[in-house]
Amino acid sequence: MVLAAIEEYDQLGRDAFLERYGYREARDYFVVHNGRRYDSKPIAGVAHRGVSGRPLRASEFSGGAATVGRTLGHLGFLVTDRQDASPAEVFLEKIRNLDTALSNGRPKRHQPLTLLWALGRAARREERLVPWDVTRAEISALIKEYGLDGDRPNPEYPVLKLTHFELWTLPDHREPPRPSGSPPLGWMSRNQPISGLCEWVYDLVAQNEAVRAKASAYLLSTYFQDKDQTELLTRVGLDAADDEPPPPSDDVRTPGRRPATVRRIIRDNALSRLIKTLHDHTCQICGTRLLLPHGPYAEGAHIRPLGSPHDGHDVAGNLLCLCPNDHVLFDLGALTIRDDLAVIDRLTGESRGPLRTIAGHDIDPQYLAYHRKIF
Repeated sequence: MVLAAIEEYDQLGRDAFLERYGYREARDYFVVHNGRRYDSKPIAGVAHRGVSGRPLRASEFSGGAATVGRTLGHLGFLVTDRQDASPAEVFLEKIRNLDTALSNGRPKRHQPLTLLWALGRAARREERLVPWDVTRAEISALIKEYGLDGDRPNPEYPVLKLTHFELWTLPDHREPPRPSGSPPLGWMSRNQPISGLCEWVYDLVAQNEAVRAKASAYLLSTYFQDKDQTELLTRVGLDAADDEPPPPSDDVRTPGRRPATVRRIIRDNALSRLIKTLHDHTCQICGTRLLLPHGPYAEGAHIRPLGSPHDGHDVAGNLLCLCPNDHVLFDLGALTIRDDLAVIDRLTGESRGPLRTIAGHDIDPQYLAYHRKIF
């Protein structure tokens, strides 16, 4: 019904469509479909003919977030109050403003885990809408593994909360219950709804690796600072194919090694690839972006090294995106980074300028302090 109204809008053009059905141009709310914006109230009013047999006149209902926005949002469409807002901007703003419950002062992880699970499905191009028994089992397992201590693995609440937040959809149920109390448990059990990301969200994150990386990085850094983030990314299927050059074969002789303060290990795991994607494979120190025949190349550099004796954590706040030259210089102590993110050449004492940063990837000062201490 909504798609039929949008198709007619496209065929007639905006002015003719509004004139035919007696609507004015929208000032505040727009529905976005296939990258185009449509006046939300006229689209909803004309789509109503699929319910009552005739379109609604403008005077018969009110527009806005609580009516048209809510209805179209529950149907899986993106509705925005900014005419110039892109779907990526709307999605990332919603991710940054999740309304998560607190447990002993800490935000619960049910919604972040549900979203990471769905982002992984989108990255692998798996079905967007999933039967409830599958959704419940898989998200429950994630909550048990990565939730806060004592959390009950009830995915009913994050699914319904994300639905009312217009990131998730239950297409066969226009009025799902609010996510509070015991009614949601019984309602979901009785109805066994199929559900998943709204279509516009799924298409966006499936097709745009950079947006998917920004959303994943924010969720990891905000909710999972005490977890192995690489393990979690792999667990939800957000571990892209390896893009680092293969190691030398076993029959190639390697030179002998002497003990050193730091063993330089280039790891390319899911978290490292996510950070490199966030920075578009551009070195945070010199700004170089290497382009090889198979694509761009950069290295994920841990600030506090992993493994004994350093025991650094595999988290986003302990990772940099560097070119190979600066990775070597940083790992072996020729470069260091102050807490104000100034990059210092330790051989000359001169600054090489500020570390290049990007929203969604915050460097943890504790790891910078450790790196300075060992050199």
